[in-house]
Amino acid sequence: MKNWNHILDKLRTTINRQGIDTFHVLEDLVPLEEQMEYFKYFDDLKERKVRFVRDSEIEMLFSPDVSIGRKKECLAVLSSIPDVKAYRAIETYQSSPLEPELKNWSSIALLGSRIGLDSDLSGKPQIYISSGLGGQDKKLRFFTLFITKSQEDEFTDFQKKLVEREFRFQLEGADIKIEAFEIEDNYFTILFLFPFKTDVRAILQSTVEECNQYGNFLDDKFLFTNVKVFNDEEIQELLDNDLKID
Repeated sequence: MKNWNHILDKLRTTINRQGIDTFHVLEDLVPLEEQMEYFKYFDDLKERKVRFVRDSEIEMLFSPDVSIGRKKECLAVLSSIPDVKAYRAIETYQSSPLEPELKNWSSIALLGSRIGLDSDLSGKPQIYISSGLGGQDKKLRFFTLFITKSQEDEFTDFQKKLVEREFRFQLEGADIKIEAFEIEDNYFTILFLFPFKTDVRAILQSTVEECNQYGNFLDDKFLFTNVKVFNDEEIQELLDNDLKID
């Protein structure tokens, strides 16, 4: 959690210092590894100064006879130019890709193309925030896991009602959109979207403290990540291994 706080604070400082009005975040849930693969591939094309003809690339993108590898290149090179026709071509392909395995690749290419257009039209610098859980509009998506003070203890009915009431009240009051709220026997998880400039950590911590006034039953350390959503099996493995989650 401390690492993410440091990263978010550093991003906020950079954006404010450089006077950046707009940042972009991938709305789809694309694994960070695949995002990194795309950007490495994209940078390699730029370094090699690959030459291409826009209309020919668009034609190949929609051809059933072109290999997946070549279509990856089509998407990357088309996203490299601030061109409306190239953007619309990527957008059309991404909405219903002929090759389902290129769904994520085309989503990243579409965002890259949008950033290029925005930068070209506005003349202002743009920033991309990479996240495995993506985001929406100007909000980032994060996953949190909270556990009971003693992992062997289970929530009472009163405690379940309390944590849901308090967390919903505090988060929604700060313009944070809760997408999923799941309460199990000895832990609960929240998947939410929060405004980039909001110090969500402070809100979460203060809510834990508020709940703990009624019995000190929540661990004050919690998992806070935008890498992935942990399923029940993965969470149980964390608990079984007594993994530190601060």
